[in-house]
Amino acid sequence: MNPNWTLALEQQTDLTATHGCPTALADVLRRGANLRLYMTTEDYEETLFFQQTYVGPDDHFAGIMTQHHSFIHRGNEIDQPYVSIFSYDTSGRYTHIKWMTGDVALNESQAYPYGIYRWFIQDRWHTVYRHDAKGNRIAGDLDQLKHHARSGHSIQVGVHQLFGLADDDPTGPQHISFLSTRQPMIADGHLQSNCDLVAVGAPRWPIDFANGLHVSVMLPSTSGEMLCFLAQPGKLPFKRPRLRRPMTWMVSDT
Repeated sequence: MNPNWTLALEQQTDLTATHGCPTALADVLRRGANLRLYMTTEDYEETLFFQQTYVGPDDHFAGIMTQHHSFIHRGNEIDQPYVSIFSYDTSGRYTHIKWMTGDVALNESQAYPYGIYRWFIQDRWHTVYRHDAKGNRIAGDLDQLKHHARSGHSIQVGVHQLFGLADDDPTGPQHISFLSTRQPMIADGHLQSNCDLVAVGAPRWPIDFANGLHVSVMLPSTSGEMLCFLAQPGKLPFKRPRLRRPMTWMVSDT
């Protein structure tokens, strides 16, 4: 474990790796490491802070932003805000849905030749508890997880087969999506915790929100159940299903 942000992979404009390799980075992300991406253009530099990570087999991984907002739309200032959902991987292409005021969804996905890509990780999480979709223990100690919650420690949850959740479809590539949580609560023998806004894509790789995107307000529990509000941008209202998935609960002391 390392609480510092460290460079794990650097790519040039042609996507060649000059530091690290995608497979090694994916291995670290499977341990729940946080992910950030620094990029350059001719006009500006930016660093993306991802609220969600997706890790599949081999070198398949993506960083997902669910809390991006802007004051500009297609080069013009706007009167009302909007929400952008982004997913970035090592292909040089990002998938991007703008959810505008009035429930209008625009697909702004594209390939963009950034000057440099630097992928940073913070490997500070350790697994405390794992369970199946029915809440049956696979590994770890639920009481220990509750102890960490009572001690004010940070908790994140890895949801297995999250993509496809909108149709309760667990098929597709094996993957885990790590979500930050904000409000752990202990009740009825289980721990549950609200998550940041969650992006749920289609059960396929590479991620392309044109194949399907739902935005979710989600409350996962160690019972295996997730209470969700799910909506497809541009097609409100939200639905309110109760769904189940295997989960991995992780803790950081920092």
